[in-house]
Amino acid sequence: MKRFAAGAAALVLSHAVLAADTVSNDWKRSGLYVTGVADIDSQGKVEHIDLLPIEDKGSKDLAAQLAPLAKSTMSHWEFVPATENGKPASAHTFLHGVFEFRPQGSNYEARLVFIGNGPRLDERQAPRYPSYMVTNRVQATLYMLALVQPDGSLSDIHLESAQSTGRRPVAVFVRAATEAMSSWRAEPEIVDGHAVKGWVRVPVSFNLRASINGPQYAPQLERAVDSPAEPPKSSSGDQSLALDSPIRMRPQLPGQ
Repeated sequence: MKRFAAGAAALVLSHAVLAADTVSNDWKRSGLYVTGVADIDSQGKVEHIDLLPIEDKGSKDLAAQLAPLAKSTMSHWEFVPATENGKPASAHTFLHGVFEFRPQGSNYEARLVFIGNGPRLDERQAPRYPSYMVTNRVQATLYMLALVQPDGSLSDIHLESAQSTGRRPVAVFVRAATEAMSSWRAEPEIVDGHAVKGWVRVPVSFNLRASINGPQYAPQLERAVDSPAEPPKSSSGDQSLALDSPIRMRPQLPGQ
């Protein structure tokens, strides 16, 4: 695993950045998610990669520092190549990673961890927040499933799992999410020059804020009473991840 260390004065980590899950060996998962646009050759190696902007409010300087590490790390990831007519084929996909940090003396050590790959959802209209749930200050995080078609449209949209304030039912949230997602578009994965369809998991969050610039209202969310399954244990931020991508990452040895 490639690593990066910077002086504490230069690398300032806000509470928001480090407020995610703690992982092994004192590594703490951050809120800095990265997406790379990648061309994978028929051997499963990254032939070319470009980073999309690393977006995290209040952490733009940090994102700029970490961009070279993200690109270098992603360029060394290796994959089981996609196949076309039984033969290995080149592919085009979107790689998703998240930064983890741990203290190292007066510095911080950073690494980028692979969380998935798949199609990329384009800029999209946010779902309408149900007014009844705003009045009752109910929040929810939905994990929706959708089938990305080769033309970029989404079909077969439905709920996989959900969390909500006080385990409240989420059916009204699901209707709002489904209505919005029906108009979304995606950039599908490409194998041997042809767009392919595939299932994606899409996190959809309904969050309330005290004011436009105020702190986030964040009560504990629990599995909703009408959730079909337990929500995923690991967060992927707002990244949509493929469930059946034709491109699979090879197991990485420690230290790679």
